Amino acid sequence: MEINENKQAERNLRAIEFEKAGEIEKAIALYEENIKEGFKGNYSYDRLAAIYKNQLDLDNEIRVLEKAIIVYEAITIEDRIEGLPKLFRFKNRLEKAIETKKQLKPKNNWQNKRKQN
Repeated sequence: MEINENKQAERNLRAIEFEKAGEIEKAIALYEENIKEGFKGNYSYDRLAAIYKNQLDLDNEIRVLEKAIIVYEAITIEDRIEGLPKLFRFKNRLEKAIETKKQLKPKNNWQNKRKQN
């Protein structure tokens, strides 16, 4: 599959417009398409992780950050040194998201047990 970086950049621009218009689901679809293709720019990963974080969708936030780490590890191996700070940033965000998920899990279990009674 040939990847067209211009098409991916255009998707980002369209997604930005959808976000500004409050059409978050349409923006998510475009960012997800870029991520599926392994886009080598950080914007799609940053925005999608932030959207999922704001929606308290930690599983998807973690998934996106894990994919970003895979992409940026490859970029760094290709001797693109500019990828290294972004790689560290994605790893840091992933650690925070996992910690948040761990902290929320007991609360959710308590709430589920409460609803069952």
